[in-house]
Amino acid sequence: MGSIESVPCVREKRSAVFRIGIEDRPYDLHRPRGCTVLTIEVEAWPGNEFGLWLPETLYMGEKVIWCNWGGDAHQSWQRSGDTLQWSKPLETVRIVSTLNPDPENSCIWYTHTFQNTSDSAIANLNSQTCFHLVNAPQFISISGERIWACLDGQWRTTEAVPRAESPDPRRVSFLRKGIRTERTVIPARDFPSATMPEQACHPLMIAEMFGGKGSVGIACDNYRKLFNNNDCILRCLHSGPFPIESLSPGETTDQRAVLVFCEGDHERLLSHFEAIVPAEWDLASE
Repeated sequence: MGSIESVPCVREKRSAVFRIGIEDRPYDLHRPRGCTVLTIEVEAWPGNEFGLWLPETLYMGEKVIWCNWGGDAHQSWQRSGDTLQWSKPLETVRIVSTLNPDPENSCIWYTHTFQNTSDSAIANLNSQTCFHLVNAPQFISISGERIWACLDGQWRTTEAVPRAESPDPRRVSFLRKGIRTERTVIPARDFPSATMPEQACHPLMIAEMFGGKGSVGIACDNYRKLFNNNDCILRCLHSGPFPIESLSPGETTDQRAVLVFCEGDHERLLSHFEAIVPAEWDLASE
């Protein structure tokens, strides 16, 4: 069969590895009026439910053009076989978000497709997607002691970074290597969080189960930063892309990402990710 890297991390002969639901659900303090969440359960891990806000926010430059915390936060997802799709026409752009389970590779691929529906070029379109673990108790680590990222070229857990210097120590970001040279903590302007001095050298952010018996990870193509909000409401992981620099009238482009599920520790998940990720994805750091 080949090396361990070439086989699925979640070993299942049946195709129903994932059970994916669609719910409108309130979140205390974050979304008290509720929003739509995709719920993900893995047969190998009963009692653990993962949540996905797909997307959480859409941007044009620094302007929020859609979000799930204000206005109409309900998403009307459509199923076609195992694929889920949501579309939303906005003022100058149409967004289509697509979720594709891939049980043979123990992962779920997702894309955000932007189409310029205006008569002028549009710049700096971007999306933010939130993968949360609050209802997956075996994957929660209070201090980040089982949240893994490749920081400054080494895979390490995030409890040792200077979280205490963030306005909220539970919320920390890591910019991709090469974006900045300063080794300082930068508080966010409009959110209680901070960018840490460590540089992200890989798009994966991984949460590991107790004892390394299972791992989940999120990664995007053309990654710009990683983010962890480890508060008790969400316990979320983000892998965020660079914005789409420009989109001509009628032009369409995708932002692509993946959720990976592994019956093993973070090292095994990393090996599996590297075996399945498309060759054209931009993973290299400067």
